[in-house]
Amino acid sequence: MSVVHVVARRWQSGWAFHLGPEDVTQGATLGDVARRVFDYLETRQPGLDHSATSLSVTFDLGTVTEAVDTAKKAIEKAEHAHLVADTRLRTAVATMHRERYASGDIALLLEIDSARVEELLRSTDSR
Repeated sequence: MSVVHVVARRWQSGWAFHLGPEDVTQGATLGDVARRVFDYLETRQPGLDHSATSLSVTFDLGTVTEAVDTAKKAIEKAEHAHLVADTRLRTAVATMHRERYASGDIALLLEIDSARVEELLRSTDSR
């Protein structure tokens, strides 16, 4: 399997997809990258089978690189925090249920919907 390395750079009319110093094609959106690159390769090497070729795309975002990286790291941290909170919530619901708290009381104490309590109890019972 061959890999084509593409650097995507934004410009005023969309994106430029750089395959090398002399090999560039363009698309309106990043969603165009695969189709545009494979169309370009077909014009440069007609008849060559590119079905086993994959793309490795990197992005040259210029002045917005730091903002994008910061946002992605924040999203990753938030997703991790959500997983931790969900695990702790499941544990609290299961513990309270074992102590024979009523589902409505569990919901009230944890400030969640009673349907969510029932959902958590069902998922805990199925393990």
